[in-house]
Parts: sequence; structure tokens; C-alpha cells
Amino acid sequence: MMLKQLPSKSAWMFCVLAGCLPGMIMAQVETVKPAMPAIEPGLEQVVKWHWQVEPTAAADWGLPIDVPVEVPVIKPSDSATPPKETESAPATKIAPKGPPAVMLEHVVVKGESLTVIARANGVTVDQLRIFNELKNDRIVIGQVVKVPGENDIKAMVDAAVAAEKEAAKDTSKAKAKKTLTPVKEVAPVLIATKPHRALPPAAWGASSLVLIQAFLDRQGFSIGPIDGTAGPIYDAAYKAFEKAHPGELHTPEGQPSAAMKAIGGPYVEYVLTAADMRWISPHPGSAVGGKSKGKVVEPLPTFEALTHESFMAYRSGWEFVAERFHAAESFLRHINPGVKNGNVPGAVFLVPNVLPFEIENALSEPLQPAADPAAPISASMLGVRRLIIRRGDVVIASMPVSSARPGLYGRKIWKILDVVARPRLASTGDAAAPMTVPYRLAAGPNNPVGILWINLAKSGDPKPLPYGLHGTSIPGTMMKQESIGGFRMTNWDIARAVRLLPVGTELKWE
Repeated sequence: MMLKQLPSKSAWMFCVLAGCLPGMIMAQVETVKPAMPAIEPGLEQVVKWHWQVEPTAAADWGLPIDVPVEVPVIKPSDSATPPKETESAPATKIAPKGPPAVMLEHVVVKGESLTVIARANGVTVDQLRIFNELKNDRIVIGQVVKVPGENDIKAMVDAAVAAEKEAAKDTSKAKAKKTLTPVKEVAPVLIATKPHRALPPAAWGASSLVLIQAFLDRQGFSIGPIDGTAGPIYDAAYKAFEKAHPGELHTPEGQPSAAMKAIGGPYVEYVLTAADMRWISPHPGSAVGGKSKGKVVEPLPTFEALTHESFMAYRSGWEFVAERFHAAESFLRHINPGVKNGNVPGAVFLVPNVLPFEIENALSEPLQPAADPAAPISASMLGVRRLIIRRGDVVIASMPVSSARPGLYGRKIWKILDVVARPRLASTGDAAAPMTVPYRLAAGPNNPVGILWINLAKSGDPKPLPYGLHGTSIPGTMMKQESIGGFRMTNWDIARAVRLLPVGTELKWE
């Protein structure tokens, strides 16, 4: 059982220097979501239409990102004239910049505050206050405020970390003097990279399960979206790995195995970049609909809106980061209460320590491996719940699957065929009508069949079936909501599975 403690002064100093906002506890804007519908939103009237899968060109994969994203910098000047504001289009999202390369001296002009200066120069108010040895936030016109550079901030963080370690040593010594029987305890490693801020209590509380889930995911035994909780899908992945690799999860004493510890901890951090905006809608869904009593109303997409998209991008930075690190978006928000705006470059997220799904590289050719007679690959579908992939007699992957349509199931032996990368969907809405002017759902990670489609056929029949094995736009609800397609997996799982399945692989239904 872990006891909660108030942060020490040095820990607090580390947090504020590394970029935490004052107060350390930041209330996150709550997103209001309606009750879960039975069908994927936007597809209610079209889910039973006949849809054809079409490939798209690699050149059309992604959004153009040639838009200005930098914040104008207030440069030091001897003049007392306030800098002019930079005009930008109302819909343009302005991204925060990092701290200056070297220390700057800024002369305060009328109307400025520490907050204004901090935002303009890519630092925090706490960093300004500490670097200038200010007792409060009060500044006056003409005052010179030093803006710390990258090395200055690093030095301050290093000093705070050293102070924290020294304080921890002193605390340990004091406890040791009071303890009659010394007990050796090893503090769990919670993050594999140097953090920008202190880990929130929610991340601590879920850390043990997240470590197991991240380790299983790295081994190809996926639970779908990582959420730090136990359940049937987690149990299935856990048992499948234990059966395939007995004793490799925990030591006989019940502690994490050396292999699990070797990944470095349950979490890492990820900083959203300007290049990531190629995959994120410029009009994030979580920012649409206005505010109501401090809550953001998130409207459901309509079919008309879906068919007018030229690329079905992620609807927010939150969704992009969640999929990149195989996490449930709700869990990602839960462990990142300090992230006020997850839709701009520079936002720092705490994420599960998995091998990230890099959508920019996920479809590089060749997608399918060549068959190896010395190590034949086989696959089986367990009750349309899990896809099991074997090399010889050894299970090398176990991943959750669901059917997009109720009652969709297979029998006996099927076969893995070729792949349609970057699929888009086309339908006239009428099975008897020619496909002359069809409705189209563009390619993208939020296409109902995800980033790729694997054609399937019945054994002995070379003709592809109308339902394949594919990705999904709803990883968190694919077990609950009806949609378009055949048998779906998360985009990160289908991207890994396809590279294990040569053309001609048998798919056995069990």
C-alpha cells in the first residue's frame, strides 16, 4: 500500500522548474460525452450499405502542415514601446515555443506581466520568478527581467533534482535511526525518461498494472488500449503470455521479472511536435461546441461531415497521442491532469512505455513478409475475440479482435491474402446501383477500417471476401459498437500483425 505524502520543498522546486504550472494540481477541463450509441457515430444510417475498399496513394496520406505555428517573441529592446501584436487567422492554432537558446534580458513595458513575458518566450512564470529571485509576481515598467535560456533551465532543474536526492537521503537516514530492524526497500521506477514534471497520483495508482500491460504489449500480447485496469481482455492477454512463456512475468516472490524491469518503468513522456500536426485535424473535436459551466461539449460526427473530409485525421492531439502509445484516451487524460491544451506542439504527455505506433512509418513497404518454410506462420481466430499468430508451435502474438457487424463469423479454414494500404471506402447506398457517383469515406486513421485492410478468402477460393481483417477508428469501443467492415483490430495491432502474416497464411477458426 502506498502512502500519499505532500511534496518536499525540493520536489516542488523540481516540478516548477521543469514546467509544472503553479499549484501543482491543475484542474482539467471536463469533456461531456453522450451515452454510448450502439453504432459508430456518423454511420447510423449507412452501416448496412455495401462498401467497397479502395487503395489511396502514399502522397495523399496526411494533412498539409504548411501553416504558421510559432508564437511571436517579445525581444529585448531599449525602447519603451510595446511590441505589436501579430495577427493570425481565427482558426489557426498557435503553438507554444520552447525557451530561448541563451539567456535574454527583457525590459518591462506598460501592460506586461510575468505571465505575458513567460508565454512570449516559451518559459513558465515559476522559471522567471526563480531565475530572477523574485519574491512575488510584481514587476514595474522599465524593470529588466532575465529570461533563462535552455542551459540555465537545465542547471536549475539539475540543482533541484540534486536537492531532492539529498533530502531523500536525509529522510532515509532519519528513518533508519528510528527503525530497530532495517528493511531493504527498492522504490519502483515509474518513468523511463527524465520527467518534465512530477507524476500525478493517478499515474502512481495505476503504475503496477500499466507496467504489466506495457510489457505484454511490447511482447505482442496486446490488451488493446492500455487503461491501467484489469478486465477480460487484460486477463486473456496475461494468460496467453503465461501459457506461451511461463514464469517470465514475475519472479517466484511475485515481483516484476528482470525482463519486465528492463523496459525502464511503466511510463515515458512524449512532446507533441509540429510534424505531428500532419495527422491531427486543425479543428479538434474537443474544442468544438463551446463551453457550458466549465465543461466542453463534444458533438458526435455526422455522416455528411465524414464524407466531406479529404483525410480522416485524428480529431485531437489527445486521440493522436493515445493511439501512438496504445492507450485509452480517457486514461491518457486521467494521468495528465496538468495538460491544459493537448492540441498544440509543445504539449508534454505522460504515456505508457510501449514501442510507439508511428503512423508516419507504419505503412512502409514491404508490409507482408515472405513465407519461410523452415518457420511456417499460422493464425487462428478464437471466437472473434483474439487473433493468435504462431511461428511453428510457438505463439508470437495474441491480439484482441471484434466483428464490425453482429453475427459476422467464420468457419473452418480461411486464408490471408494481400493488403490494401491506406484504404478508403466507397458506396452508392444502393446494392443495385453502379458505382458511378458513390459516397466516399476518405483514407486516414479515423476511417472506419483504419489504416489498412488485409484481404481474406475461404480455403480453396482465391476470390477475396467482402469482409477483411482491418483497423478501426474506435479502438476504445470496438468491442461494443457496430461499424463498417469485417474483423477489426486497433490500428497499432493491425500494423504489427500484417508484418507477421505472409500471403497464403492459413487462418483457422476455433
